[in-house]
Amino acid sequence: MIALAGVTIHSKIYESSASLVYRGIREEDGRAIVVKLLKQDYPSPQELTRYRQEYAITQFLDVEGIIKA
Repeated sequence: MIALAGVTIHSKIYESSASLVYRGIREEDGRAIVVKLLKQDYPSPQELTRYRQEYAITQFLDVEGIIKA
């Protein structure tokens, strides 16, 4: 399991060849969070572009029950 300052990780919810996704709680306010981490220290430009697009899309989702980026 990973360790992040200010976050309590509860479980891994997904793993692909390129990334890991965890469910956790932000200790500051007790809010549920999802953390997505890249497995590679130096991802390809294509992977970086894809992750930036994912982030941009999730920033603008305004749906109840969806955790904001």
